[in-house]
Amino acid sequence: MAASNAAAKAGAKPNAKAAAAPPAPKKRGPWLYICLAMPLALVLLPSTLVMLAAMVPTLVARIVDPAPGRQLTVTVGSLNFAGALWFMHDLWSAGQSFSAIMPTLSDMIGWLAALVGAGMGWALYSLMPIVTRSIATTKSNLRLSRLRKSQEALVEEWGDPVRGGLTLPTTTPGP
Repeated sequence: MAASNAAAKAGAKPNAKAAAAPPAPKKRGPWLYICLAMPLALVLLPSTLVMLAAMVPTLVARIVDPAPGRQLTVTVGSLNFAGALWFMHDLWSAGQSFSAIMPTLSDMIGWLAALVGAGMGWALYSLMPIVTRSIATTKSNLRLSRLRKSQEALVEEWGDPVRGGLTLPTTTPGP
């Protein structure tokens, strides 16, 4: 009772901490971004149609990507977008009109650029686990080598009982 009287005198309420907690920020869904992008897509409708056709490999990557972070979609999409810029250059050079869509999409170099970009995204996504595993293995082997040298120096200075009956392995187990 004395504690509540002290709190009342201080002007604090018993649940002041719960009332002072800021509300959690609202998570914006994809609908906000779609609503913001719609006017731009309508103004640039020929470009939107060409990009929709050129970005089909990204759509496929999005469909087959089960990971929560969507790394495959981001990797394939960004490199596919870079390759699809060839189409945008052709379309904008022709005047951004509906009559320029078919000649732009019939350009084989543009399709090569867009599909090679998407293919490089798939290759990058597929090869990164191999590269990171080899880097981690190399770092582990270097650390083990330094620890082995340090252990030998301690054994040389203090004698064999320092090992405690343990020796470091000569190699790390491989995958």
